[in-house]
Amino acid sequence: MPSVFTRIINRELPARIFHETDRVIVIADHRPKDAVHLLIMPKTEYANFQSTPPEVLAELDATVKLVADKLGIAEHYRVVINNGYGQEVDHVHYHFLSNRGADKLKFL
Repeated sequence: MPSVFTRIINRELPARIFHETDRVIVIADHRPKDAVHLLIMPKTEYANFQSTPPEVLAELDATVKLVADKLGIAEHYRVVINNGYGQEVDHVHYHFLSNRGADKLKFL
């Protein structure tokens, strides 16, 4: 069965999309833990960080920088990646959090 994130990517479930390319999507977390709480994930479903190919991780890393730049907070954010432990959805994703930049959140 596809993950909830795959269902969002396939537009079967709603989400607030901040950024999207052919291979990556960035959405608002539905239970935010900070003023900015975005989820950065590949559109291809990988169960966790360990099973994700290095080139996909590199693209996710580049997206982190892009998001920080778009929000004007390149020096003030944190990224959390769970791998099994603490992971609620079996689809690799990065949590991008900051207490700054919420005024620049513009969803597609």
